[in-house]
Amino acid sequence: MTGLLRLNKQVAWISRLRKFLTGMRASPRIYLFFPAIVLKLVASAVSAAGFVEHSGPLYLAGMILWMLWFGLLLLIAWPRTDELLLRFHKKLLLTARLLVVVVVLFGAFELSGTSTIGLANIGIDVFGPNSKELLSALNHSFAYNDATALCHQAANNVRLGLNPYAEANIVKANLLFGNPFDKTTPRRVGRFVNDFPYPTVAELQSVWEQAVKDPGHIPPEIESRLAYPAGCFLLPLPLLVLGINDLRWAYLIILLPALAFALVRAQGNLRWWLLAGMLASLEIWNSIASGETGILFFAFLLMAWILVRRKLWLAALCLGFAIAAKQLAWFFAPYFLILVLRTEGFKKAALAGSIAIAVFAAFNLPFIFQDAQLWLSSITAPMNNLLFPIGVGLVSLVTGGYWHLETQLVFGILEVLTGIASVVWYYFNYSRAPHIGLVLAVVPLFFAWRSMWSYFYFFDLILFAVIVLYEYKQDNGKTVLIRNRLTAGD
Repeated sequence: MTGLLRLNKQVAWISRLRKFLTGMRASPRIYLFFPAIVLKLVASAVSAAGFVEHSGPLYLAGMILWMLWFGLLLLIAWPRTDELLLRFHKKLLLTARLLVVVVVLFGAFELSGTSTIGLANIGIDVFGPNSKELLSALNHSFAYNDATALCHQAANNVRLGLNPYAEANIVKANLLFGNPFDKTTPRRVGRFVNDFPYPTVAELQSVWEQAVKDPGHIPPEIESRLAYPAGCFLLPLPLLVLGINDLRWAYLIILLPALAFALVRAQGNLRWWLLAGMLASLEIWNSIASGETGILFFAFLLMAWILVRRKLWLAALCLGFAIAAKQLAWFFAPYFLILVLRTEGFKKAALAGSIAIAVFAAFNLPFIFQDAQLWLSSITAPMNNLLFPIGVGLVSLVTGGYWHLETQLVFGILEVLTGIASVVWYYFNYSRAPHIGLVLAVVPLFFAWRSMWSYFYFFDLILFAVIVLYEYKQDNGKTVLIRNRLTAGD
């Protein structure tokens, strides 16, 4: 009798699970997000392998995969995609479900492998004969990088009453937080002036060994400026004061409420798809593990876009926090303001812009008053300093050896032109795809001299969240596109 009851409970549980999965229907655009996640992970792996192996074909393959990923995001942002792909609804649904399971399991495998024996010791040959080296590089990345070390050092200096921009010292910061020599950004000066497209590991190690002998004198070959606005160290400062001694925990504590708020705002089954998207976005969790500073502005940018149609003043406040934390957020600000301008009018757009600028000023004016020239030269260092080309965008042609170009002027011009064209296009066409600005904002970065992997890691989840929250609703168990009442639930 007991066995029969237990069997009935198991059957009932399976039946409920099946009913739940059957009810988890959405729309083709929502399903496309999961192939996009996988494509981004593959593109990141291929580009990283190209960097580790100094392989031109891998650089090129990675760039092409990133371009395909951009194409998928444009489809996700475009409402008419539902109509175009409606006949593939069932196949896309099955694919999305499968990819969620595969990616989440892979994330669990990565977590367990990193926290126990280390990825390099797993002994698989997924990436060919150099798998151990590549997995070791991935495992090695799960620690502070130079930017995180400088931000933590800056927070400590503020607590001591020192100007963090004047006291920035990457050698001391890396020694304090146990970073190895390759967690530095080389400059194209001194011993590296003739190295192109990038110094060798031996050269980097040689300069570092010289630096640690006298940490007070930083070799010119190593970038040591605190190259971010003051929010990067002031926003997590209260948590450090409360006893959090690792910025990665501070980033996680700041991020989780933003993710939870997005989930609370989602309707019905759409909430489960949004949760699946968050869990499957492994690059976000990997970025927290590696101390990627972009996590900080991502949390506030997500809140800004979620709140823009509900609490504009609060959304503008969050945008201010984002632009006060990192320059990458500046690329999104024009699209945020255009959205407000075209939907709410000039006065509200001006108000939102004023609030965001006021927040930025509140964080940065104390350091501008102390030494304006130092502050400006620090936050513009990534654009003005002689840095080596690196990234996953068009510059892959240079780093891969297909285009010998040692000046970043061409890339700067392309970046500016694509930025202007994207803003102008969005201003006149925003109504066709209101949230496509989140994709257009980072298109110029694809043409940058330094188009780092991390520049493209977070905004896709913001796009997914606002589409789920604002472009669909639940209607009798079906997911309906609000804009034209396109039913995609069957």
